[in-house]
Amino acid sequence: MMAGRFAFASLAALLALASAEVNIVERPMKLYSSVSPKLRIQTDASAFAGILEQNIELSFTPSLKRSSYNLTIASDTVLTLTLLPGKKWANPSTTDGMTLYLTELKFHGGENLLGSAKSVATVIPTPTVTRNENNVIYMTGTSKLVIKGTNFVQKEIELLFDPPLEASKDYILSVKNATTMVLTRMSASKWRSEPGPLKLRRINTGAGALRVDPKYGGIVVAEVQANLGAHGVTVESTPDERFYQNTGELVILGTGFNVTHNTLRFANGIRGKGVNYTTVEHTAELIRMKLAQGSKWRANPANLPGPLVLLAVDAGGGFVPVGPTEAKKGRTVATIFETPMVNQKTKDVYQTHSHELWITGQGFTRQTYTTAITFNPPLKTTGDDPDASMLVYNRTHIKLTLLEGKKWIEGDLSGKKALQVMKINTGAGSYDLKGVTIANVKSDADDHPSGVTVTRSTQTLYQTAAIKKLVITGSGFTEDTTLTFSPALEKNVDYTQHFVDETKLILSLRKKKHWRYEGGALMVKKIDVGKRTNGVVQHVIEFFTGNNNAIAVGSGGQGIQVANILQDPQIEESERIMFATHTKRLVIRGTGFALEGTELTLTPTKRAAYEIESLEMTEIVLLLNEGHSWADVTKEGDSKHVYVTKIDTGAGEVILEDEGVIVAKVEADIDDNNCDDSCEWALDGVCDDGSGKGRYWWDDDYGGFYGYDDDYYGYGYYYEGDDDFLAPVCDAGTDCTDCGGPKTSAEKVECDNSCQWSNDGFCDDTRTSGLCDAGTDCHDCGPVGASNYTTWDDDGWWDDDDNYWDIDDTFEYAEGRGEKKDGPDSGSGGSLFVAILEGLVYLVGAVICGGGTYFAVKLYKGQGQVAFSPLSTEDPDVEMTGRANVPITPDVTFTN
Repeated sequence: MMAGRFAFASLAALLALASAEVNIVERPMKLYSSVSPKLRIQTDASAFAGILEQNIELSFTPSLKRSSYNLTIASDTVLTLTLLPGKKWANPSTTDGMTLYLTELKFHGGENLLGSAKSVATVIPTPTVTRNENNVIYMTGTSKLVIKGTNFVQKEIELLFDPPLEASKDYILSVKNATTMVLTRMSASKWRSEPGPLKLRRINTGAGALRVDPKYGGIVVAEVQANLGAHGVTVESTPDERFYQNTGELVILGTGFNVTHNTLRFANGIRGKGVNYTTVEHTAELIRMKLAQGSKWRANPANLPGPLVLLAVDAGGGFVPVGPTEAKKGRTVATIFETPMVNQKTKDVYQTHSHELWITGQGFTRQTYTTAITFNPPLKTTGDDPDASMLVYNRTHIKLTLLEGKKWIEGDLSGKKALQVMKINTGAGSYDLKGVTIANVKSDADDHPSGVTVTRSTQTLYQTAAIKKLVITGSGFTEDTTLTFSPALEKNVDYTQHFVDETKLILSLRKKKHWRYEGGALMVKKIDVGKRTNGVVQHVIEFFTGNNNAIAVGSGGQGIQVANILQDPQIEESERIMFATHTKRLVIRGTGFALEGTELTLTPTKRAAYEIESLEMTEIVLLLNEGHSWADVTKEGDSKHVYVTKIDTGAGEVILEDEGVIVAKVEADIDDNNCDDSCEWALDGVCDDGSGKGRYWWDDDYGGFYGYDDDYYGYGYYYEGDDDFLAPVCDAGTDCTDCGGPKTSAEKVECDNSCQWSNDGFCDDTRTSGLCDAGTDCHDCGPVGASNYTTWDDDGWWDDDDNYWDIDDTFEYAEGRGEKKDGPDSGSGGSLFVAILEGLVYLVGAVICGGGTYFAVKLYKGQGQVAFSPLSTEDPDVEMTGRANVPITPDVTFTN
């Protein structure tokens, strides 16, 4: 009786299970198409208790035949599919792979228990590597190693070499396409410490570390040899050699050159043998080059002045890089300047009444280099008692402003006389222009017979700031004088006017009004002094003006400058993180900065603590002086803000509202984050230690990056396809001045998706692959400190039975348990339980057959109610197998 009840209960439980929907946990693990041995399929509740493997039917898309795998019930919630030799999970056509869906799950040939198709794996093509024993490279003489094969991917690729090479320390990996990857050796590293083969032991393209030719301990990708004598070439950096684009004879200094022939590779693709230059002398320590007729050292003027970079020299033993090639630094053998030119103009200007003159052309320089011009007749723009001020705005425009009391050309002029530019020096020496006319100077016309004049003035005022009043001087002024300005201003609307005497008027700007709506010269075009009591004077005025009291001023009626209006200066607020002394430069951005000179008042930073290193109309760079600090912050964790409280761009000191504008947040120099300028390329204006934001370190100190975009000749770099990545060339913390101090120890707390690989279903920040900065792959990783990502390289989800894998199937319990998982043939309690359960299944079948009559009789007599108890199930979160019970926890790794 009891046996019958138990059999019926078991049958009822099986029938109930067969009719319930099964929910598959979608954790699509990555599989190599032909070598990944096992696929795990997990349910969220007990589904396979009491079920035999042969009674389970699975259907997949794309089709995966039952003859391609063996199926094993690993637990009540886990199925394991083992790929058979010579079979494939799928045939993905691209390296991105394809998703394998489980579309049907049936027990005993019944109905499909899945509500919808479930993704159970991503199948990617199996990578292969081509053996290349004949590829000879040199320990440090070779910069690039090309590895061929198949199914390489752009990301998630890892390599393991013998002898060991560490990515980002010994080399930088760039995958060019599915069949080619290039390793660039870092400057301080070697391919091997001694001659011998370099083997690739393992490759991981996303589905685990796959062994490559394990029988021989890896596949040979190169034969490393000792550097030959010709690999001892060195080149000296000589940036102080300066040439214009189309002139000069260049001497390259160094050691190890071939005394008869050397082949040179430059960053901008210029070539020798008379194509762009001819080498006229070779010695062991120098190479002398002469520019070919009609050629240029560098072609793109937008990036000039800029360095001429020598990347490599072939002295007979192959090309030897002369600088860190992974960042394309090379050696600067000269600084090239744009060939200067001045455009000819024949505009008429007047000896004193014309106040400014523009020179246009090309190749003009400012700040780092100074432009000097020789005029005919002589016009002084520098030194003591100059005649005019000269301001270089950019590479194409220069403004000359005549100073008060000076003339464009001295002496009496009859007719007009040409003002010419004879020579110009933009930094690479005097360049003869052979006399280019920039203006024709005429004599000032006589003052108007009325006796009413306006005196030219270059007083400076801000657009709106009422720091100063506008003073107009001249002669013949009256109480009723009205001035006509350019740009237009209206008396008693834009300004009020105070009559001092016949020679002086004082104008005050009204609130919310502007002298000009942009910076520039304020001109008086006409003056109306009203009715005069002096009949003679009135008669003269009416004679010359036709009863119109408005008198044109300035020669030819062009007007007289009475003020130079400066744009109101504005400071842009910023909380840029800086260190008290480690950070050497403070960049302040805003508008209205005067190129002629701008002064700031900071707090708490004293003026003696810094110098103005560079000045643009929208940016000022301050350089910290030795022995000073931006703020007195000594305790770790403390910080102070730096404010700009006053600014003076030439028209007086403007006091900013409240405490001023915040331009930086200064933190203490942390003891374990010290930095210095020991990097060979420190102090070049570019961060070279890799601490720049993002995955690339663009070098923009010359207007471009290390890839200097002036490949005018179309030959490009001699390194195959190395333009798609750059790298730091110095150790972290060794380029302190350019990088702004060391990184803080705290991780960023931002959470955005600025990572270029965000939203791809895999966490790509520093907590996993490190492809992006922490917190920039928020969708896939979650915010810093509250991560929601999972890793897929946990041993518990790999059954690595063949020799492609290092890990194995036996792994320890979670922390606190010391037992090993039981093997399938062990005599453990787990094995005994499975054996008993299997016996009960057979017993149930026998009881059903043998006791069918008994149940029929009972039902015939009306005794249809049979009591039974449901079969208890184990905790669905615990895997019950012939091995040990191990919690299925996706983010916990079990390994031995």
